[in-house]
Amino acid sequence: MRLSVSILFLIFSLFSCEKETKNNLIAENNVTSTKDCKCFDGIGSSKNDDPVLTYQFDNNKSVNVCGFVDKEMSQEYPIVSEFDVFDCETGKSYVRFGALEICRLKQNKNELVIQQLRYLPIGTNWNWELIQISEQTITPKGNQLKVSDLKPKVDAYTINATQAEEFLNSLENEKSFETNWEENIGKLEALSIIGNKKAWDKLINLETITGLKFDGALSEAWKSAIENVKWIKKYK
Repeated sequence: MRLSVSILFLIFSLFSCEKETKNNLIAENNVTSTKDCKCFDGIGSSKNDDPVLTYQFDNNKSVNVCGFVDKEMSQEYPIVSEFDVFDCETGKSYVRFGALEICRLKQNKNELVIQQLRYLPIGTNWNWELIQISEQTITPKGNQLKVSDLKPKVDAYTINATQAEEFLNSLENEKSFETNWEENIGKLEALSIIGNKKAWDKLINLETITGLKFDGALSEAWKSAIENVKWIKKYK
């Protein structure tokens, strides 16, 4: 499944990155030609597919990134979903992300950085924006590669206090949740991440507050938002 423009896809992204053309993937001296190494069977790729990116470290270990690229979003850095990071020689998988996850690949000196992104309604008038929420790195260690744990690293943002309070006061019953439930869950998640206790209380008790029993896509979106906030809070 490729990146979707629907709000539902944006809500689901949890936990959990090609330049505009493959010719642009050769940067400085630490990125090798994609002709040198092909993809293995894995998430988002089949054997002998051309990789999104091939990165060679100072210890001569190389990795392929194979998966789906959003070419419109990939400007300064590649933006990828449903991808696998392979050892170029053995096919060993170092990092995997699913179809509902969005990542940006940043190439530093002797380091490949995987920045997980998520859409949240944090802009003016609750506009949805794509921000970083976590990060993971691959670096050389001896003649091997070291993969760090995926940990929260959230781009700083603020939400107008009056705007937030007006929204929170509107979520009091079933009627207030009949429409725009995707946006409502997104707003509660965004406010909870930056420490709004009232928003967090409403998010975890949303079924009780609205008098609704969530199922299907609504239930998945709600649980996804709760788990994401819990995960971020755990590292604070």
